[in-house]
Amino acid sequence: MTHVLDNALARLDELTAPAQRIAVSAYGPSVFARAGAVRGVDLLVVCEGHTNGLRAHRRVIDGQEFRFLIADRSLLESDVLNGTLGDFLTEQFLYPHHPILNLEYVNKVAMEAKTRVAQEEAHDLALEYGEMVRGIVATPEFFGLSRMRKLSRVFVPSMSAYLRLLETSVRERNLATLRASFREALAESRVFGLEGDYVSLEDSAVDRWIKDRASEQVVNIIRQSQRALSAYLTKGRALYLSPDLLARELYTPLKFVLDPEIDRMDPENPNTHLFLRTSEGLVPLNSQATLEQIIADLKLGWPVTISPLAGALNEVSLITAKDQQLVAKRFTDWHGFKWFTLNIVSLGTKLFAVSGKARLTNEYGVNRYLAKKGIKVPHIVYVSVKQRVLVERYVAGVSLADFAKQAVNQGGLAENQKELAESLGQTLAAIHGTGVTVGDAKPENFVDKDGEIFTVDLEQAGKDGDKAWDIAELLFYAGHYNVLPVTIRGASEFTEAFTRGYLRDGDVSDLRKAGGIRYAKVFSIWTPAPILLEISRILHDAK
Repeated sequence: MTHVLDNALARLDELTAPAQRIAVSAYGPSVFARAGAVRGVDLLVVCEGHTNGLRAHRRVIDGQEFRFLIADRSLLESDVLNGTLGDFLTEQFLYPHHPILNLEYVNKVAMEAKTRVAQEEAHDLALEYGEMVRGIVATPEFFGLSRMRKLSRVFVPSMSAYLRLLETSVRERNLATLRASFREALAESRVFGLEGDYVSLEDSAVDRWIKDRASEQVVNIIRQSQRALSAYLTKGRALYLSPDLLARELYTPLKFVLDPEIDRMDPENPNTHLFLRTSEGLVPLNSQATLEQIIADLKLGWPVTISPLAGALNEVSLITAKDQQLVAKRFTDWHGFKWFTLNIVSLGTKLFAVSGKARLTNEYGVNRYLAKKGIKVPHIVYVSVKQRVLVERYVAGVSLADFAKQAVNQGGLAENQKELAESLGQTLAAIHGTGVTVGDAKPENFVDKDGEIFTVDLEQAGKDGDKAWDIAELLFYAGHYNVLPVTIRGASEFTEAFTRGYLRDGDVSDLRKAGGIRYAKVFSIWTPAPILLEISRILHDAK
């Protein structure tokens, strides 16, 4: 083969001047497919100042077909760095390839291609999974497979290469090559963190991507369509294809799928290379385990009892097995009158997420983020995204809803009660200090366990939200626990103690903002007016 290859390179003189040639690399299925599966050899030839930009040529040399794809250096680098050709050339460096001339240049371009594509794929993960992406880890090869599969689904000629890559006989070898090369490419990136055999996303990058998530999702769909169109146009120009020849090119991958020698398979879903972190280890992102299967997998021991969790308004169950207690939450979509009404009442002040998927991603992602920051949250032991189920350790403590009910109905607070209210304020300030807002900060979503306050409901939480809303909801909602006849002193001392605690680490401007009419009006249908006014006064006067 070496002799034939030398002859093939010699024939390049017919197509390009030797002084123009910068690099040559073998690419495509001839490099990574099973032996004998494809005919011919594909060679990418990079030239300086190639006037035709991008052209393909076919030659038969010593009985072997060679397909030369000659690309101008600036055109290649533009596609690698910016995807200007719809990743038509970039794609060749994502797959296993074999440098022949100028190894250093080929490797440099390949690293740049992998880095850019991996960052775009990570961005797409953040758009799809929101806050949940903070706990996602991936094998390094995921990023290449994800882009390859997307290209194969919109640019049909790429499908056969993707399927050849993952044929059973060569799959593990090819994945090992991808794993090593992508790991090397991502090692120096500020977007990624390497954790043993896995890759995670840095919070700073996730924050940036999630911030403009809604608008970016539309842009992302447009970008994928433009990429596919660019790839088709580029291939057409490069090969001087007539409509008849183009139709033949598009038919080739379909013919490949019908080949009886090929494994019957859909294009492999790259999400099998994604996992979610839990306190019990990694869980496959595409797990479809039901609650019953999750309980069996956790090997809790028998007997197991499952019962609705007292006071919970959602599909929340308490699982008890021997000395263990877990909480299972099922995140169904909220279409009930209660949530429609609440969003109408709070319109212009706060909008609650009702999508089950959105609430699950918030609960999981923010829990993981706060845990890293040292905030007390329940340990997550399992997540099933498909079933929208999350299982976490039960926090056996005192609900602060019970404490708030007692406090606002008293003539005054004892010292230990004031200390607990201060601790609650300090806890909320600490959460805000991480950039997170709880979103639904009712007292019942906090639990006092042995003097430490846990935040146990984060399905409305997120980064860069309204801190004043959290403060207002916690205090004004606590005020509604007062029963007739109205007593103000308990609510007053509760609010004052909470404020002292919040100001240890929090911003006084958020307290004053929370005392405004914009927030108080939302709770005016539940909380007695004298208590609303007293809480507002204390917040306005905070120093």
